[in-house]
Amino acid sequence: MLHIEAKVQVKPDLVEAFLAEVNLVIQGSLLEAGNHGYELVRSVKNSNTFYILEKWADEEAIQFHNGTDHYKHFKKNVPAFLAAPIEVDLLTPVKR
Repeated sequence: MLHIEAKVQVKPDLVEAFLAEVNLVIQGSLLEAGNHGYELVRSVKNSNTFYILEKWADEEAIQFHNGTDHYKHFKKNVPAFLAAPIEVDLLTPVKR
């Protein structure tokens, strides 16, 4: 299992438009076979900062996701909403 956390800082006047756009990629991603979770959360301290929390079966599932139409559409359109570059971390669970 691999996790992705993407920090997205949105221009204040474009938050509602961003939410509509990100909902499209979330809905498409949740239908992918290798997806085990895709959620948008909002910072309590800064209402213009969002985190996309993703769970994927493996690297192959992520690569498939990156080739989907809904992801390509989001990647093409999201820069217009950004107040800062997206920060992305690829994470792996800690074995206990």
